[in-house]
Amino acid sequence: MGTKNTTQQIADFVTTFQYEGLSADLLLMVKRSMLDGLAVMIAGSVTQTSRLIRKYLEDTKVDGKSRILGSSISTSSQLAALANGISGHAMDYDDTQLSSLPNRVYGLLTHPTVPPLAAVLALSQEINCTIDQMLLAYCIGIEVECKIAEAINPNHYKRGFHTTGTIGIFGATTVAAKLFGLSNMQVRYALGIAASKSAGLRVNFGTMMKPYHAGAAAENGVVAAKLARLDYKADPNALDGEWGFFQVSGGGVDTDLIRGKLGNPWSILEPGISVKPYPCGSLAHPSMDALLDLVVKFDITPDQIDEVKLGTSSNVLAALRYKEPQNELEAKFSIPFCLGILILDRKAGIEQFTLERVKRSDISNMMTKINAYLDEDIEAMGFERIRSFVEIKLKNGKIVHAEAATSRGTPERPMSIEELNEKFRECASGILKSDDIEKSIETIWNIENEKNLEYLISMLTL
Repeated sequence: MGTKNTTQQIADFVTTFQYEGLSADLLLMVKRSMLDGLAVMIAGSVTQTSRLIRKYLEDTKVDGKSRILGSSISTSSQLAALANGISGHAMDYDDTQLSSLPNRVYGLLTHPTVPPLAAVLALSQEINCTIDQMLLAYCIGIEVECKIAEAINPNHYKRGFHTTGTIGIFGATTVAAKLFGLSNMQVRYALGIAASKSAGLRVNFGTMMKPYHAGAAAENGVVAAKLARLDYKADPNALDGEWGFFQVSGGGVDTDLIRGKLGNPWSILEPGISVKPYPCGSLAHPSMDALLDLVVKFDITPDQIDEVKLGTSSNVLAALRYKEPQNELEAKFSIPFCLGILILDRKAGIEQFTLERVKRSDISNMMTKINAYLDEDIEAMGFERIRSFVEIKLKNGKIVHAEAATSRGTPERPMSIEELNEKFRECASGILKSDDIEKSIETIWNIENEKNLEYLISMLTL
């Protein structure tokens, strides 16, 4: 018998791996991931993007057991996955997957947590599964998603596909497949259905459609597994071959990054996942940290600045493309805004990325002083790091500068437990009750002691 293809290997992993194989280190990283994912879902629930989706759900009049975080709405599992997935990506504050290879694009693989987390939250409520079942399914989903994101030819992203949508669906699909206990062939059908429903284009960065990609990935993953559960058939090898997902959407795949690698090592452990310190495009974060360090170290005030220069690579400039952002979504992908707001406020949290701040005259003026350019030396180093050179020229002629290649929240500079807790508090403040915020944090860190998700969900909803 020949070597199994990628679709078959993933199905084998989903159907055979059991909870006993999850290590304590893995479960700790999963809880970190869940804490951050739930935080950004709560934060995003108050955005206009999420409000419109809830209006859409109300119009569908679909009843169900799955609740939408930050609201009082209950609906079907697939629609709850859609809503929570959109909220989780609405502020662009959710974590990012790192590449571990020099021929991949560092920081641009996918936002790994939100699609499988939205799916597992919704389905766990619908079928009332145990916490062990929930944690197992989530681990499997996020692992499959991350391995596919790294294995597919990087041209997939470079051509304009948004992997959080196109590959996040496979994380959500395998979450649902594990929770439903699908057979090996049913998992392959589910992957085939997902391959045809995979979608998301980078042209929509800076619009409401970017978070929709994450929500649709979660929703469509649940639907794919539900259809496969009914023996709705698709090509059982749909990821592979000339017309399969990898070839059609990416131009190929490095199968060695999947063969024998699922859970060996777990991607969430090695190379790890980055938690965002700022609610904006991750490609700006190393530069933002470097700039903030300079501003604080030299106690630079806005009126002292003559010019700020940022030299970086083409992949950073291409994604952070808005030179004059017109709204808070465009501001998240704007180098002038991300650097300018740090100079003015010395922080860049949720309260900084609002339409009111974008329209403020002082930020408009500061953005005119910030110039980003292609640094040929940095470009020649490749894209396995997010590199930049930050230079601040003061009106008195003094120049200070710093190099950047990493940021807070990465595995190299991980956030402490208290920093993660503080991010949760920032995200939930003004939305949840203070007592519920603290109880939620405690419950997530000790989630393995709960019978099911009911207690936690009750505190995360209105």
